[in-house]
Amino acid sequence: MVSDVELFDSPLIERNGDTTQEKLKKGKPLLDPVHIHVKDAAAESVFALLLNIFREHLAEKTADWERLEHGAHGGDIAARELLEATLQHRWDVLQAWAQRLSIDIDCLQFFSIYLARPFRQQAARRLWDETQATCWQEGYCPVCGHSPVLGRLIGSPGQRQLWCCCCNTFWSFPRIACPFCKNQSQDQLGYLTVNEFASHRIYVCDTCRRYLKTRVCADESSKKDGWDYDRDHFSTVALDSIALREGYIAEPVWLAHHERAVCQ
Repeated sequence: MVSDVELFDSPLIERNGDTTQEKLKKGKPLLDPVHIHVKDAAAESVFALLLNIFREHLAEKTADWERLEHGAHGGDIAARELLEATLQHRWDVLQAWAQRLSIDIDCLQFFSIYLARPFRQQAARRLWDETQATCWQEGYCPVCGHSPVLGRLIGSPGQRQLWCCCCNTFWSFPRIACPFCKNQSQDQLGYLTVNEFASHRIYVCDTCRRYLKTRVCADESSKKDGWDYDRDHFSTVALDSIALREGYIAEPVWLAHHERAVCQ
């Protein structure tokens, strides 16, 4: 889905705003959700392609995908409007569409996250590179502000990387710290292991009760990417169930950093 075709109708960074380095040092994600405008043709193309993918791989939700398609064909919902509402975190708009079209809100949110993925990923490719990593000390994504859904420990004693599924960005973060609340108290941090997933751990924080699935990679060469984060994330859903059963909470994928104070 991600190509060299221009997906946006507006600049990704305001000319009169902070520089990239200044934003990162202030803990501000690089992609400003307020000023994002996408091209109609790009939105419609990704919308149609994604519907076909979801029909094939999430067939148990076929009724929801059909209602979404009928809504688009009937003019009740436009691909660009859904996409921009997602990019700008206007979840009240999605809630209204879900009610109007009788679509499960979880399905619509999940669809919208992956509808926005190619656009956020193109933005990430343009805005973020490893030379900026020293300026970023946060546990949320430096590009779009969303929380990580997966971590990776590389080598020994283990460099830690976090991954954002909303824009496919990964970044470094201290190993002994909670990315969600920044707790560094070792007696409040730990991990769970499961025999069936020997290469994974569930890192947990007893202060905020959040958890993060983490792949343990002993080989330093795995730092050179080629790792399929999405496949690893979806192939370990059993670990999510275990963490929830143990009383830990999944940080909502759709919730961006600037929304946390309102939603908590």
